[in-house]
Amino acid sequence: MNARGSQDDSVARASELVESYQSRQIDRRQFGKGLFGLGIGVSAASVILAACGGDDDDGVAAVATTTTAAAAAAAGPTIGGLLREGYNRDVSKHDPITTNWYDPAFSAIYETVVTDGLDGDTVPQFASAMSVSDDGLTYTFDIPEGRVSHSGGAMGAAQVAEVLQTVKDVSFIGGVSTVPMEGYSVEGNQVILKMKNPWLGAINPHKTGYWALLNPDTWNAAGGSDPSSTYGTDSADGTGPFTHEEWVPGSHTLVKRWEDYPGSNTPYVTNPGKAYLDEIRWSVITEAGQRATQLETGELDTLIGPSFADLERLKGNSDLTVIQHPEWSGYMLTMNRDYPEFFGDTLTRQGLSHAINRQGMVDAILFGNGDATYGPFPKTDRQYDPGVEEFNQFDVEMAKAKLAEAGWVAGDGGVLERDGTRFEFDYSVEDETTQKLVAESVSAQFREIGVVANLKVVDRAVAFEKISGAGRDAAPMALFFWLWPVPLDILVIFSSSETIPVPNFTHVNDPAIDAAIDTWRQAGTVEAAQAASSAFQMLWAESLPYLSLMNQNAAFVHHNYGKGWQPFVWNLYPLYNDVWMDK
Repeated sequence: MNARGSQDDSVARASELVESYQSRQIDRRQFGKGLFGLGIGVSAASVILAACGGDDDDGVAAVATTTTAAAAAAAGPTIGGLLREGYNRDVSKHDPITTNWYDPAFSAIYETVVTDGLDGDTVPQFASAMSVSDDGLTYTFDIPEGRVSHSGGAMGAAQVAEVLQTVKDVSFIGGVSTVPMEGYSVEGNQVILKMKNPWLGAINPHKTGYWALLNPDTWNAAGGSDPSSTYGTDSADGTGPFTHEEWVPGSHTLVKRWEDYPGSNTPYVTNPGKAYLDEIRWSVITEAGQRATQLETGELDTLIGPSFADLERLKGNSDLTVIQHPEWSGYMLTMNRDYPEFFGDTLTRQGLSHAINRQGMVDAILFGNGDATYGPFPKTDRQYDPGVEEFNQFDVEMAKAKLAEAGWVAGDGGVLERDGTRFEFDYSVEDETTQKLVAESVSAQFREIGVVANLKVVDRAVAFEKISGAGRDAAPMALFFWLWPVPLDILVIFSSSETIPVPNFTHVNDPAIDAAIDTWRQAGTVEAAQAASSAFQMLWAESLPYLSLMNQNAAFVHHNYGKGWQPFVWNLYPLYNDVWMDK
């Protein structure tokens, strides 16, 4: 069959899929698999699924969209080229075990043993299969034989088990995330995870960048967990479709295609072999206004995190595609309990919280692209409990009353004082446009109730140092932005007394919160998990281990010539093996 015939056949089959889906002959999962089988990536498939609303007009739109996507897929990918991607943060070192953040480059350099599916379920990535015993106490990961890392070193079941056990034992997040886990062992080509008790959350951490699979021999040789280790900065040895080449904080990260990549086991990745692209370069652009400009002028091909002020303009550019979906993220304030004169009592924390107009900040800073958060979770999370909304509503008079009840009185210049202490402290924030706007807004609102938060803008490395110290070595207050695909998993880590000072940046030691966390770790059913989650959320909203502010929607933009670039709701970042350039 000639190329035109192949293209026409793909279009016809895609149109048939739409008709079958809308007539309910196939379900959403079957529809998605059918689209991917035609070479249509997650981004295009998401548009098609959104278009299939059920009436006749939607059906026409879906068929038209499918026709366009199928035609592009049938034309075939172009091999080679450099993808230039803009990134809204400074870059983190490429060491899953010791990093304090993981960036989109992790999705290129590494694979995880399993990952998220299109419906938020669990699907294989490095592993070929996963199973769970009926009693929930044993997880089995099948590891393909003969796999190697970028250096050519073996990456069989023994190496995978070693990495996962090291994450459990060493990682600053892994230790607390894996409390219900007994440990990992090897049986033939299988990695066996044994649990202390059934726990619904056991598999979630394995999907994140902190559990990315590296070669343990290379990691140990470079220094392992020693602070002087060069792993992740000078070199890295991963399992994904691209190799680490350059890591320059404040500037960029560069990766190159791994020629021996055997292909992903992830079912929605349509490219069965090595990557199409030669290289990917992530440019650090912390000034939000510059991101859209560089994309529009052709200096970038793709962009993560444009300024919300620029979104409508970008949507109106026919050369660009804007992808938005809910994001599992949050802005919140640390309130260091080792400054008890400021944050040691609940009434004071509640007073500060009532002073914040969260919805006003969402409207003004995010241009409505997000939600106010009155408890720890974003509203879009499956376990969100709306009961938290009875707390922390914007009420300046309530704020003043709470502070007065806590013993604060107006002093010189209207600044509050208590027991000879002036309510004035330093407040650190990372040097990134949106974070600075949030921090400035909070500071201004505090000033309205007589509280002075002196803003200190610092680069990313210093910002982390400011919140990571023990005792009063950490800043009194800092703005912290978290990003994690399962909110409860990370928020319990932030607030457990076991993790003082890192990552319990606020140094809270609350027996009630600890008890709620222990209950969550025992949750082996959906019902038990929801009950534990709700209890945790309500405690957080009332006692305020941190002061939650808002979460934002995820936003990604790409030139239309970029094909297969696939951000979707359950993954923080796109996967890159399917990406190619049609220009």
